[in-house]
Amino acid sequence: MGNLNDFLPSVNGLHYSNDTWPNEPDLKIAGIPIGNAAKGLCGGMAFAVADLFAAGRLPPPSTENPPAGSGAFKFIVKRLIDSFNMPTGVAEYFEWMNLPTHNDEILRLTTVVGTAQRTIDGQLPKVRRMIDHGHPCPLGLVTVASHNPMDLGRNHQVLAYKYKDDGHSTTVWVYDCDSPDDDDVTITVQASSPSKAKFVDSTGVTVRGFFVVPYAPANPSPLF
Repeated sequence: MGNLNDFLPSVNGLHYSNDTWPNEPDLKIAGIPIGNAAKGLCGGMAFAVADLFAAGRLPPPSTENPPAGSGAFKFIVKRLIDSFNMPTGVAEYFEWMNLPTHNDEILRLTTVVGTAQRTIDGQLPKVRRMIDHGHPCPLGLVTVASHNPMDLGRNHQVLAYKYKDDGHSTTVWVYDCDSPDDDDVTITVQASSPSKAKFVDSTGVTVRGFFVVPYAPANPSPLF
């Protein structure tokens, strides 16, 4: 088991929800509105919570989302953009959206490695290492299979802070901004074999796999 003993979403997470942002553009470039906060700022919220933890600070006590245009809103939007790790991060989401969940043999000539095995073999070890070294771990959850780039926004980001291995299963506890103050949100990877692997999200969200999102801390002072 790996656990950040001094981290709990109910204590360290933002106390407002990702589903109550105003119907406002995320930002404007040359006066042109980009994005819509009402669709969610999950990556920015996950990064902001990681920033607070890295700085040894607790989040603001408010349960109301910062208003559009405020310093806190702008900071979370900036961290959202940072979490996209453009252009490679967006490309990684799209690549995983176009992969099968389980390995697929093409005419028995080559094997396409699916999102399940990529998660189990390549990403879970990174999650364990990051938590074991005392850091929460941002995860990009791939929740949809699609060839349409417009579906990129249907994926999700969370922040892992604890894991437990039990035989062929690994359970990861996460701060999920869609469930603020909930210390019991988990993703369980049932991995007896890549061909039978299942992902069970305690909130009911469909998860096809996940990967570690590159992260560097920022000063969270604008949140206050």
